[in-house]
Amino acid sequence: MFIGCSRGLGAMMAGLSLAICADFAAQAQTAQTAQPARLAQPQTTPRPDQPVAAEVDWEAVRADVAQRQSVGRLTAARAVSFPVLPRNLEAGQPIETEVPILTPGTAVLEFERQADVLLFARGDFYTLVIQGEGVIIEVFGTRLAHAQVEDARTARFLRGSGPEGYRTTRTRSGRELTFNRYNVAYSITLECDAPEQDVRCVEPEYGERLMQSLQVMPGTRGREGAG
Repeated sequence: MFIGCSRGLGAMMAGLSLAICADFAAQAQTAQTAQPARLAQPQTTPRPDQPVAAEVDWEAVRADVAQRQSVGRLTAARAVSFPVLPRNLEAGQPIETEVPILTPGTAVLEFERQADVLLFARGDFYTLVIQGEGVIIEVFGTRLAHAQVEDARTARFLRGSGPEGYRTTRTRSGRELTFNRYNVAYSITLECDAPEQDVRCVEPEYGERLMQSLQVMPGTRGREGAG
């Protein structure tokens, strides 16, 4: 495990596991609507010692990659949004994980110097750690559900708003955004050196721009066959 890379990783995994379960519950409640739910129904009840793995929508991953590549070719004259790449991953090295690795673009970080980036991938989840200029940014994704949502009210709260269940909240050290994509629960956590003064943590816009810039990292298996 990667103890020390995230001060709130344990709580984050628990919350995201519940977020996956909330979407499982929402799927069951909305099965009769015109727009079918994207998340797969779990086959067993998740427990802390027996988590349930969601089926990743790799077809949607490849479609998004192909669309981004197509847009890139059409707008070649404009600035290209390069993905943030970890220094502990060699170019072209395959990433051994069962979830799509999402990484923000370098420009949206708004750093004057190159950020220090590390990737920790462990099968059914990953953490991307970006550090520099007064802030630590962690992008976390998991397809595991470790607990079942106890009631409908909790499920509605965890689901958030919009088609991806987006939610943003203030924390003691900054801000956290959570959402669901490709049947995977994701979060972006911001930890600022001055969380009460740094606008990146005080206001939600910086985190939202990071979320909007996310793209599938080169080396992720879902990029195969796209474009």
